[in-house]
Amino acid sequence: MSIGRRIFLDRTDRLQRLAVPSQDLARIAGRLRRRGVEIIDLSRVAVGNPISAMGIDVAGWQPATPEQLAALREAAAHWYEHRFGVTLDPESEITFVPNAVIGMTLLSLSFVEAGDMALLPDPGAAFYRGAIVMAGGGAVPYHLSDANAYRPRFAALAERLVGRTRLIVLSYPHNPTAAQADDALFAEAVAFARKHQTLVVSDAAFAFPYDAQTRPPSFLSASYATGVGVEIAALDTNFGRSDLPLALLAGNREAVSAVAFLTEAGRWSLPQGMVSAACRLLLQGDAPIRARLERLAPSHRLLREMMSELDWEPSAATISPYLWVRVRARVGAEAFCRRLLRRTGVLVAPGTDFGEGGEGYIRVTIPEDTALAQKVVDRWRRHVRIYQRRLPRPRHIGARLRRQPEEE
Repeated sequence: MSIGRRIFLDRTDRLQRLAVPSQDLARIAGRLRRRGVEIIDLSRVAVGNPISAMGIDVAGWQPATPEQLAALREAAAHWYEHRFGVTLDPESEITFVPNAVIGMTLLSLSFVEAGDMALLPDPGAAFYRGAIVMAGGGAVPYHLSDANAYRPRFAALAERLVGRTRLIVLSYPHNPTAAQADDALFAEAVAFARKHQTLVVSDAAFAFPYDAQTRPPSFLSASYATGVGVEIAALDTNFGRSDLPLALLAGNREAVSAVAFLTEAGRWSLPQGMVSAACRLLLQGDAPIRARLERLAPSHRLLREMMSELDWEPSAATISPYLWVRVRARVGAEAFCRRLLRRTGVLVAPGTDFGEGGEGYIRVTIPEDTALAQKVVDRWRRHVRIYQRRLPRPRHIGARLRRQPEEE
């Protein structure tokens, strides 16, 4: 009897329970690129204006010193005081992680045991579920809808609590719908968390930008918020910087301490150049935010006007770098995106990438380059009769049926 040289590896149950968005659109885009088609990718939030334009080299990986990290936390505390009116202790209530995904994962590893549950928004970012599942917990989606302005109904959530619920995740301005929160919503979240002993995790990936009409609040601005929750704010998405993969985590002292401990144990050191750039942005955040909103405004108008022509229904948000759009099609969201990609070369994200509640919607990133937005509009207008054509209705039983492809 011979012993094989290979071993058989079975993936863990938690790995098989991960919700991974379909890669079909990415494969189609790859095939089109190989055929020479110029693909315009509006499926991910575009971040431009790299830090290198500020004259700072972020390529070096020399770790930041304790003094530089302390200065970064001070800058974050200054920003929260200036932007939100929230006073934070930079030593005990602020830490930094490489990105929001790692921050969410470390929180889950710190406070979610096997069998614990977490309440996650649907639609919502896929990495929330991934972080909970990898920690051994279970995800309980709470459904958000346009009928309630994409706000959770906390009374109904209390009835859905299963076993020991350790976390509830909020996301405002909401990704992907761009819906806004107000102080009343965050006050309800604090009351819910205190009553049911759950940790609130607020994903503030797009909360920093503001204009004269819209000024998103921070979860931490609610009374007693730092006693029950933390906020994760990714600097790359908030400031629109492509080479600044860094996120601050602020709020509850026990949660901040646990994440800081795991970050240090994992030896995730931050480069000096990145820390210096983040300090500068946080200390002069108004100017770069206003400049980015000014760059986005022309593209925002172009896309919204075109969507109105197509009888689509875009969200009304003016400060988010994306639009949540209800499309008029009798095919599913992913099938519609495939048709749009094949006919126009424009890649957008189907709403179902963010959960079942995203069916019937797409998320379209707003490019900072107005010329690129105009190119998208021209392509959509040129091929609209093909990709938006409704499928024929099924014939009655007994009629000779033709094969009707899902997409053109």
